Amino acid sequence: MGEGLVSKVKELLVKYKSFIRFAIVGVINTLVTIAINTLCNNVFHLYYKISWVFGFTGGVTNSYIMNKLWTFESKGGNAKKTAKEMLQFLTVNLISLGATTLGLTYFVENMGLNENIAQLPTIVISQFINYFGYKLWVFKK
Repeated sequence: MGEGLVSKVKELLVKYKSFIRFAIVGVINTLVTIAINTLCNNVFHLYYKISWVFGFTGGVTNSYIMNKLWTFESKGGNAKKTAKEMLQFLTVNLISLGATTLGLTYFVENMGLNENIAQLPTIVISQFINYFGYKLWVFKK
């Protein structure tokens, strides 16, 4: 019975490999985003939307490198393919940035959440947009 369970777990890990890796990268990106955003908010006292853009940019930079090489294993290719991939990645992230900035504004200005707390549900929004954009468009095989 134990071998059957182990086999089933292995099967699920293989089947959902890219999603599991995306989730791990997402945690790391979230930590990068939160660290930069919180630093900009609380140390440099930047306007919360400006802080968000800096944090988001740091998370996106980390995201591109880790998702390209590890999550979706998009290696090699010529300069034209890489440039196209980077442009698509940037497009997905600009869409995500727009949606999350609207979300952040809503959470802060309409729901009265603190800027530091409001970034948490905002990051969840970006994870959905990014995963499907990367998987179905940017890094599709």
